[in-house]
Amino acid sequence: MKIEMKKFGAILNSRPDGREAALRLFQIVNGTDEKKVTIDLDGVVVLTPSFADEFFTLINERYAGQKELEVVNANTPVVKSSLQVLKK
Repeated sequence: MKIEMKKFGAILNSRPDGREAALRLFQIVNGTDEKKVTIDLDGVVVLTPSFADEFFTLINERYAGQKELEVVNANTPVVKSSLQVLKK
């Protein structure tokens, strides 16, 4: 299953927005038997560490061991930088 993050906006910049996006993702994914969820960042220009922390923490907690999560198309320097912050 592919989740296009640009549907949440080109600028993803706050912790409350990250929480809302995660909750919407749960609504989309729950009830399916998909084993892989692809988070597609194509079209996202800005991804702040606060949005990314809230969003990815919630989905990792919910789906740990149940679904394979993959992030693709992290193309802009700002998006790449925010994802690097999370890895630390």
